[in-house]
Amino acid sequence: MSGYSRGNPAMGDVVRSVLVLGAIVLGLWLVGRLFTETPDNPTSEVDWRGAASGVEVRAGFVPLVPTELPERWRATRAELIDDRWQLNVVTDEGEYVGLTQRIGEADDLPRLVEDRAAGSKPDGEQKIAGTTWQVFSGPDDAVTFGAVVGTDLVVVTSGAERPVVEDYVASLEPFAS
Repeated sequence: MSGYSRGNPAMGDVVRSVLVLGAIVLGLWLVGRLFTETPDNPTSEVDWRGAASGVEVRAGFVPLVPTELPERWRATRAELIDDRWQLNVVTDEGEYVGLTQRIGEADDLPRLVEDRAAGSKPDGEQKIAGTTWQVFSGPDDAVTFGAVVGTDLVVVTSGAERPVVEDYVASLEPFAS
């Protein structure tokens, strides 16, 4: 009989086996990282015009949309959620701009603002493209605009610079299919 035993391995054998397996796993992970490309903008773009085209029939109001998105801006969400039109875009600087619209009374606007931009405080009014918007300042320098447009409540919130958000709000118009 040889000195080889089929019984319990020695502790040194166990440690060597664990180290070898760990080195293999680490090597596979490193190879995976070398051959995997991470996109600069991992959020995919959505067809916001296509999504807007069905809102009036399903929700009973015409959704507001920008005339055009500025170059290198992209829509990341465009959908009717329950009774609410939601259009989220990301600016060329990577800042979020969210538009929410639903039928409602003027008294409901503060609740919708709180829902979409928690912690925001009133910060005056501003007339943009003929509509008077209530302005709210939020945490982390976020700005939110809220208005009653016809029978709809509209809230636009963003962490982008205020003039950028104002330009976006000014570009909103009823969707025309």
